[in-house]
Amino acid sequence: MGSPPSARKQLQVTVCNPFIPPAEYRQEMVLALECIGKHLSQREFKALVFKKLRLEDPAPTEYQYLQSAVELTVCAHYALNFPSDFVYEDKVVPPRDVDCSFRSEGCKFNVEVKCADYTTKHEIDSDSEFIIGAIGRLSDYNDAVAQLQETFASGGNTLAKGLHMDNKLKHYLYDAHEKFPGGADLSQYNVLVVGCDDPWDMQQWEGYLTGPQGLFTDDSFADASRYSNVDLVVLTNLYHRHKSVAEKDKLTGHWTFANAFSLLYENPRSKKPRSMLYAFSRTLRFYNNEVIEHKMEGDAPDFLKERLAISHYVGHVLWSSGQYSFQPKSWKSRQGGNEAG
Repeated sequence: MGSPPSARKQLQVTVCNPFIPPAEYRQEMVLALECIGKHLSQREFKALVFKKLRLEDPAPTEYQYLQSAVELTVCAHYALNFPSDFVYEDKVVPPRDVDCSFRSEGCKFNVEVKCADYTTKHEIDSDSEFIIGAIGRLSDYNDAVAQLQETFASGGNTLAKGLHMDNKLKHYLYDAHEKFPGGADLSQYNVLVVGCDDPWDMQQWEGYLTGPQGLFTDDSFADASRYSNVDLVVLTNLYHRHKSVAEKDKLTGHWTFANAFSLLYENPRSKKPRSMLYAFSRTLRFYNNEVIEHKMEGDAPDFLKERLAISHYVGHVLWSSGQYSFQPKSWKSRQGGNEAG
């Protein structure tokens, strides 16, 4: 636990980071910092402000800022709601640490937060008229793409291959596994939170877990023993909510985890009692039940409806009722005819 606020010197900060616009977004960030600051030492707090969030840096790396913003949003949520047992950067398996830990309903929860670098993906999306993607790993995917690219080229068009990021998720799982206590320790529950982008991006990340050769399936493309310590993955759109804030006028409460769109995915190899999963699920807002119960109309096969359920639910339920956990403008512009798969 860090020093109490009264024991720390007040920091004088001039915000120069261009990814932190003034007004509400910046004010909410201050509140998140004040919340988590109660649990940090002076050294830890300065590292968070200047090295992670880069508040006084006029030219920070956007990816580094977004990772830190997602991390702070998650940690501040648990510091606010479980203050008596919250630990920032808890060394549960020394010398490495997880981003935070807390206790609820008699269980200890260890939380690691990851956020992908989308720079290459955004370049492909912005430079390509047509993009093809896939849910999960398909054995004949590359051949199918090559054939379609020839077809598009014959018509004078270019078809780009969308960036597949399942190897990033594999790396996150492997890394978190090494930070978490072993799966046989039934006193602790280990959670990996992954910051994602728009609804279709979240659909793809779900596919990395549950689609063909998905990491949480029986035929995982990776060595499942190397991430068996991870009991649960939370996919959340916090990356989307912190990326290009000034362009997303429908979003509010960017620094509030409960305002995000989150989905929970249990590792089928987890040996922890189901009661621990349920206890953790009560610590955040998630949409698994709503997405599962949402029924898509039409004659499409059930497996296809399942693979479109997230984006369809967001578009036809949340946006239609004026609920904006996602920014609709960016999503609709992507769906204006440039997705080929």
